[in-house]
Amino acid sequence: MTAITPPSGPTTADKMRGLPWSLAANAANSVFAQFTFFGSVFILFLSELSISNTQIGILLSLFPFMGLVALFIAPAVARFGYKRTYITFWGLRKVMTAFLLMVPWVLSQFGPEGAVIFITVITAGFGLCRAIAETGYYPWIQEFVPASIRGKYSATNNVISSLTSMLAVGVASYVLGLALGLNRFMLLFAVGVVFGGLSVWMFSRIPGGAPVRDASAKRVTYRDMLKAARDRNLLLYLGGIALLAFGTGPLYSFLPLFMEDQIGLSESNVVSLATAALIGGLLSSHLLGWSADRYGSKPVMISGVVLKIILPFGWLLMPRNTDASLFFALLIALFQGVADIAWAVGSGRLLFVSVVPSERKTEFMAVYYAAVGIIGGASQVLGGGLLDAFSGISGQFLIFTLDPFTPLMVASVILPLLSLLVFRRVRADSPVSVSEFAGMFVQGNPVYALETMVRYYRARDERSTVVMTEKMGQAKSPLTVDEMVEALADPRFNVRLEAIISIARMKPHPRLTEALVHVLNGTELALSAMSAWALGRMGDNTAIPTLRAGLDSGYRSIQGQTARALGTLGDREIIPLLHERLKTETDKGLMMAYAAALGNLRATETIDTLFDLLRKTENEGARMELALSLARMMGEEHHFIRLLRQSRSDPGTAASQELSQLRNRLSHSVSEAMRTMLLDSSNSFARDDLDGGITALVQMIRALPPSAYYDDLALRMLHSCADGLEACGVARLEYLIVALHVLHSGVRG
Repeated sequence: MTAITPPSGPTTADKMRGLPWSLAANAANSVFAQFTFFGSVFILFLSELSISNTQIGILLSLFPFMGLVALFIAPAVARFGYKRTYITFWGLRKVMTAFLLMVPWVLSQFGPEGAVIFITVITAGFGLCRAIAETGYYPWIQEFVPASIRGKYSATNNVISSLTSMLAVGVASYVLGLALGLNRFMLLFAVGVVFGGLSVWMFSRIPGGAPVRDASAKRVTYRDMLKAARDRNLLLYLGGIALLAFGTGPLYSFLPLFMEDQIGLSESNVVSLATAALIGGLLSSHLLGWSADRYGSKPVMISGVVLKIILPFGWLLMPRNTDASLFFALLIALFQGVADIAWAVGSGRLLFVSVVPSERKTEFMAVYYAAVGIIGGASQVLGGGLLDAFSGISGQFLIFTLDPFTPLMVASVILPLLSLLVFRRVRADSPVSVSEFAGMFVQGNPVYALETMVRYYRARDERSTVVMTEKMGQAKSPLTVDEMVEALADPRFNVRLEAIISIARMKPHPRLTEALVHVLNGTELALSAMSAWALGRMGDNTAIPTLRAGLDSGYRSIQGQTARALGTLGDREIIPLLHERLKTETDKGLMMAYAAALGNLRATETIDTLFDLLRKTENEGARMELALSLARMMGEEHHFIRLLRQSRSDPGTAASQELSQLRNRLSHSVSEAMRTMLLDSSNSFARDDLDGGITALVQMIRALPPSAYYDDLALRMLHSCADGLEACGVARLEYLIVALHVLHSGVRG
């Protein structure tokens, strides 16, 4: 009996069972973050203690700067275990946070300077524990979140965490509005520590992150980390992050002070802006996560950067110290939430899926975390220093109000613009470009498309699925391409058939064309023929080679539909073959298909063959289709269709009006005799004397001088119509309609 080798890590099923714990842990930790070091509460707390902007910047820089330890501890973390490291030091950082509750006592005993030193020590200890924990967390999360749903996981995580954070921000805003002095901050810190401890316990329920003890596994060395630091793709990614961080990091960190000092918002209102940002992220999370999984991380990430570039213009132009200030601040915060989530989902997914190889996650993540720490720390120090350095700025430039934050605003536009140039060179994880991704949301009806996609997956029976498939086609949006391709493989025939019809309504797309070609070459004849029609209807010329091959199919239905499709696509190279087959074909259906294709192609060299076929055809519907093919040789198809519709109810009046219009057009160009014949024919038709009108019309056609008013093609067609009218009279009105159409559309000048 063969022994079963146990898996080296958790199975996908194990990972899926652990994801709810991860989501819950992150939700609890979001409360901790909002109430302590990572929300507006901490910045306002430091401001309450009269700590300068430079000192605040230095304090905030301790968090990222501590990331440098990752370079020195990564091998040890791998041996100790990613999960064990994270749980241990993630718990210790909560202990460090609890010491913030002693700040009022330290302030009373040692004064403001002692309090600043005490807070600095706590912040440094917290930052160190955080850095060690996250050195284990990044390789661990790359393991326990399946790559195929990473975008969806990020979106779901953001939704849950955002809802929790919104509640936390609401509570924080209320508490900060109370007249409790420093005690209001202490209350928030205490509650935050409790939720932080709860999150640590929840994280312990997630699988994976075992110590690297396999003797066959390659031991990570510092030389490996040096090699990772030289990886070109990682360096480009970090370069883009550096430009973005230096551009936006300082501004975002001190944004609460900008809103309070320059815009005139209260502390409570400043904190409430975080709620608006969370709502923006909440509304866009699922769409962005879904987009990242389907279309790739890079388009979503770049979209986030572009949105971040727009934000500073809103802050610079918003009204200050007015009743409307809060309203505009909330709107901009909502937009900021969308930008932040787009960046977070896209950049995070790109990091785990493309930038960091899973087999080298320890050294790559250590280099990444250390580099991001240096970048983030330096940006915070720089931001605080710049605010103090430019504290004297004031005035007006054009429509912009100048203040100490203006240099940060300018940097938050210029540096992210430069980051776009760097990010463009980072290896993507999908073939979808940024422009293609953006185009998906402006083509067709994207909102309707997204709605119908959701309802498509919720459809419970065949009828509902068919209806939703039809509606996705009506949306004409490239967002539904995957669903359309999936519907073509549905086990229900009617769903597959409706998918083909719906795809035909959409604009050309390589995947849709490829899917239809696959059906065309399949064994379901009914669907194959419909696919040929759909390929012609879509208008994708890349399908022409496949359609040409379909002309040699062993099935007449496919031959006919491919011929019609080639005519619709304007494949003039196929004219000689279709003409030759038309002259020798005996199957009436194929003859009509070839004739229709030649008419669409305006193959004027085939008009004699088409008139000969028209003369032999008995079926009225087929005769009218042949007449349309002939009319298309002259163009203005809409004119022929209008004549046909009018002639069905009152052929005499339709012909009389057409000839009267022609007589007016030619009044200064033709002879008196010609005008008389036109008038006689028109009057006869007006009296409903169809035979007399046809007789006069034939006489007029026979009297037309060569090349005087019509070219050789028009004259050939007119004389062929005259032959048909003389032979059949009113019994074959298609000759009359074609003749009137040629007289209208073929006249020179």
